[in-house]
Amino acid sequence: MQDVRLSSTTGPAAVWRVWLVTDVYPPDCGGSGWSTHALARVLSDNGHQVEIIVVDPSAVDVTTRAYDGMTVTDVGVRASRTLFNRLGATDYAHAAVATYLDGRLRVEADVDVVHAQHLHSSPPAVAAGRAHNRATVATVRDYWPVCLHGTSWWGSENCDGCTTSNLTRCMTEYWGWRAPASRLMVGWARRRLRTRAQGLAVADKILAVSEAVRQRVAGALPDADLSVVPNIVDPDVVQAQAAVSRECDTPYLLTAGKLQPTKGFDLLLSALAECTSNLPLIVAGDGSHRAALEAQAAGTGLDVTFLGWVDHGRLLGLQRDAHAVLLPSAWQEPLSRLMLETMGLGTPVVAWDSGGTPEIIEAGVSGWLVKRPSDLRSALAELESMDRRDDVARASVMRVRERFSPAAVYPAIAAAYTAAIKKSRPARSRSA
Repeated sequence: MQDVRLSSTTGPAAVWRVWLVTDVYPPDCGGSGWSTHALARVLSDNGHQVEIIVVDPSAVDVTTRAYDGMTVTDVGVRASRTLFNRLGATDYAHAAVATYLDGRLRVEADVDVVHAQHLHSSPPAVAAGRAHNRATVATVRDYWPVCLHGTSWWGSENCDGCTTSNLTRCMTEYWGWRAPASRLMVGWARRRLRTRAQGLAVADKILAVSEAVRQRVAGALPDADLSVVPNIVDPDVVQAQAAVSRECDTPYLLTAGKLQPTKGFDLLLSALAECTSNLPLIVAGDGSHRAALEAQAAGTGLDVTFLGWVDHGRLLGLQRDAHAVLLPSAWQEPLSRLMLETMGLGTPVVAWDSGGTPEIIEAGVSGWLVKRPSDLRSALAELESMDRRDDVARASVMRVRERFSPAAVYPAIAAAYTAAIKKSRPARSRSA
């Protein structure tokens, strides 16, 4: 592909130089980081020049590494995690990230697109990109523009909005202070959320990973250029990355993820106990809720094994070999990468009907959506039929290829970049 740079007078570049600015990135990360990696891989495969810039809260210095043939720059922001910065209108890492990006953009004139991926990366990346008249794109992967936690959840239930009462309880959870002091922080919370939304809204293009996310955040971004572009999963890649060895020779059910209340693993254990499932359950993942879940599992009499955190290749192998993967959810799941990868591997998925999940699974065709234990019981009964399992497996792989594969999603990414570059060009022309 011809290497033609974008200027204030030329058309779209044949090859774009893209910075993906993100909160997390492989090898040690969850679904958000792997989704960013899939995007980086697809951009690189299509001839674009990609650098990944990662916000690292555990480090102080800036370091560079290579991952899968691409340059990854880790920007340490640990020194910014002070009470003063935490109390500011912007999130604590904002100033450090914006300063780093600003310094590089002053001397690197050939960056075409700054594409931010998450909470700590998006507002500062958009600010720095706009200051230097670069095309700015932001992907919204959860509800952080309208929720301090990014989950639209507090305590033990989904949150219906930032009322004074809700925010008071949210501040109790957020700061760990007693209610009277937390009530004083409601104004701060509203200011922080307003600043987040304003910083995001000025991006040239905003991409929500699902229609569920778009609808949830659209009210805070009334004038933004907001559209839906889902996560990318390549069935051929995940099949190749899955661990070769088989860990268990007998059928098992699998669930995986961060062991925290929003994920709803307690709901899954309760539903399985009510269904009297005979298959063992393997739980891959770790988190603050693990001890409580282990105690709950022991009380149900279910055969449950907690593996703790496992690396990506091993997890893919576990997904591939499972009788079925069960994905509960207490919150409104934005768009589960774990679900897409499982379907791409051809393993049946039974998932809670919430958030963006119905946008992935065509109920009864490419998987099962459940709302109550009786739905789970019916799905497990259908899975006893090998013909039914094979039909669902084929449909799930086809669903991923048609809706979430590189061939399906890259054109939308390219169109978003083209539109963002076109929008940023007048400003770049004026500054030339």
